[in-house]
Amino acid sequence: MESGYLTMGSKVKEFEQKFSDYIDTKHAVAVNSGTSALEIPLRALGVATKTVIIPTITFMATPLAAIHAGAKVVFVDVMPENLSIDPDDLRRKITNDTAGIILVHIGGIISPHLHEIEKICEENGLFLIEDAAHAHGSSIKGKKAGTLGLCGSFSFYPTKVLNTAEGGMITTNDKMIYEKSLIFREHGKKVHNFNIHTELGYNWRFSELHALLGLQQMKIVDDIISKRQQIAKIYNDQLNQVKGITLVDIPKHIECSYYKYIVYLDKKYDRDIFKNQLKKEYNISLPGEVYAEACHKQPVFKKYKNLMLNKDNKFPGADYITSNQICLPLYPSLIKDEVLYIIDSIKDLLNKY
Repeated sequence: MESGYLTMGSKVKEFEQKFSDYIDTKHAVAVNSGTSALEIPLRALGVATKTVIIPTITFMATPLAAIHAGAKVVFVDVMPENLSIDPDDLRRKITNDTAGIILVHIGGIISPHLHEIEKICEENGLFLIEDAAHAHGSSIKGKKAGTLGLCGSFSFYPTKVLNTAEGGMITTNDKMIYEKSLIFREHGKKVHNFNIHTELGYNWRFSELHALLGLQQMKIVDDIISKRQQIAKIYNDQLNQVKGITLVDIPKHIECSYYKYIVYLDKKYDRDIFKNQLKKEYNISLPGEVYAEACHKQPVFKKYKNLMLNKDNKFPGADYITSNQICLPLYPSLIKDEVLYIIDSIKDLLNKY
């Protein structure tokens, strides 16, 4: 309040710098949402009239960002073992007008097939953008999410690993993406202090108040992620041999920040009944899935058929994920005794079936 700035001031710049230092990129641009952090780079890359390939297991913000940037979407299947793009299906989905691919790190899990996906992009002249909304602090072979593609997109929505109530961040080493993102963020103004507009931008600004929340989060980011990983380790150790559920096995060279802890129920169990019984008998509410509905099945694409260009709707990996996954409670203030109670309750309920 004393500074006289409520938006786009020194605290926003400080938050951008601390976040880029943490991720290890040259640039970071704070914007008003994770969705904006996807749409802005897509606009900068000129995807209008082209197609963008997107995994069908993601939040609808991912395809909507591409659509609002002027592209059409082609959905690709996802592998249940890592909830990321199936490289074989990816190869089948590339066409002459494909501009690029958005890789989504569901639950904070980076694809162990990243190198293969990068190679496919290189061979076909496609860009690779990361939707890292779930993956603050996740890494593969020491490289953090947000540094693996041409640019990364983060969300600071309240449920995320790091949150600022609302907001997002673009991370990149690419000078063109960075400079155009600054312009698009503020109604297409090339220079902040002058009303000279060179692009068709929008109001995607980030406020000083949200930046202050972000700066507080950056002070404890390592502690936040460490607590999430400790809880996940308890789940891993205690649920590994439990009949009726299958864990997601994350390779050792991938470090996950565990936005979600995801397991699969055996097909004989009805997920809704299981969740209701867990709530009714043990007073445990499970968080939402990631995700219970695949994007290609969303009703909006029946209404606007020209926006999705899939010729078939065969997504066996996605069908398994949407039908069988559950997510277990995981947040930094969850104590060990509570985690053990959740585990014992799940075991007890599975034994009752």
